[in-house]
Amino acid sequence: MQKHHVYQTLINQWRTQYQQLHDLLNSEQNALEKRDFETLELIVKEKTELVEQINLEQIPAMINQGNITQPTLMQLKTYCVNEPTLTASWNSLMELVDQCHFKNEVNSRLIDLVTQSTKRTFNLIKGFDPDNNIYDNQGDQKIVSHYGSSVSA
Repeated sequence: MQKHHVYQTLINQWRTQYQQLHDLLNSEQNALEKRDFETLELIVKEKTELVEQINLEQIPAMINQGNITQPTLMQLKTYCVNEPTLTASWNSLMELVDQCHFKNEVNSRLIDLVTQSTKRTFNLIKGFDPDNNIYDNQGDQKIVSHYGSSVSA
């Protein structure tokens, strides 16, 4: 098998995995927006397994099947970028990887917002507002208690 064909196969394999990750990240975002925590738990488990698989297979063992020595990821990138027939495939893969990274960051921020909102709700239920934004019906700040001691809001 020629180096070119092996590398194209690698790119295709990674593209398939990253497309699966992209789809999972979209599902994760939808579950976060709907606060569907049961679905979210399943998605996170599947996402974790897929990311572990991607990380373990940085350069799959199929390279060892031929006369091709196992390259580093940088050597693979350099070859693909400099090989006109592989450049578009490589760039497309890198674009998908960037999209996955961005979507993962967005989901991370959504998780932070949901966590903050939940904490704030629990604090309000307990009668404590750490932002001192509790007002009475005349618009004056109220005295609230925090774990049994009075706090001026």
